[in-house]
Amino acid sequence: MISSKTVLRILGIGVGLLVLSVISGYIAMNLSMERDRIEVPVVVGLELKEAARQLRIVGLQPRMAGEDYHAAFPKGAVIRQSPSGGSRVRKNLEVRLTVSRGRDETLAPDLTGQPLSQAQRLLAEQGLVLGPTAKVHTSLPTGMVIAQNPPAGFPTRRGTAVSVLISLGEAERFYVMPNLVGQWEEEAIAILKEMGLEPRVTYQSFPAQARRVVLQEPSFGTRVKEKEEVALVVGQ
Repeated sequence: MISSKTVLRILGIGVGLLVLSVISGYIAMNLSMERDRIEVPVVVGLELKEAARQLRIVGLQPRMAGEDYHAAFPKGAVIRQSPSGGSRVRKNLEVRLTVSRGRDETLAPDLTGQPLSQAQRLLAEQGLVLGPTAKVHTSLPTGMVIAQNPPAGFPTRRGTAVSVLISLGEAERFYVMPNLVGQWEEEAIAILKEMGLEPRVTYQSFPAQARRVVLQEPSFGTRVKEKEEVALVVGQ
């Protein structure tokens, strides 16, 4: 009759063989799967075309996943890859590549003397945007940039807003209308022209005030602006 110890020993051997069989099967399966995998080459730092070539050589599929600025990698170089280099993956797996757009820093262009539309174009070419604008009267043409911040040539991160000061042109000049009634016609006209006003002379019959101003419009003391027309009635 078989003792209980013998039975337990036989059961232990059976369980051990079963566990060993499972482990062996797992190892064999992993080895089989590993044989179907390939190592992803390191392509970070390579130009995109070369990186794609190396990935295709080993049986992987490159795909450009986007672009980003990077100070350490020139424009067009791979700055990130997924899966990473050294990983073991299935053949024909897609490898996503992020490509450098170059340095994230540029020099602010010189916008002074440019019309606003041209200034915006120059900013866009450098990856910058138009920021707050202010306007003042100057002797420069209307719409021209007369100052900027950051200044021209200043190292600036792409995407930075550049504020500008825009010319409104020359400010209108205003005067207080002088009293021209009683002045000789020639003198009244000379005064108006010196003030930048435009005289318009008509004549009426006032023998006692011949060649003198008898009426004016706008009237004495009125606020007038440069180049405004002033009507004079001169006696004859």
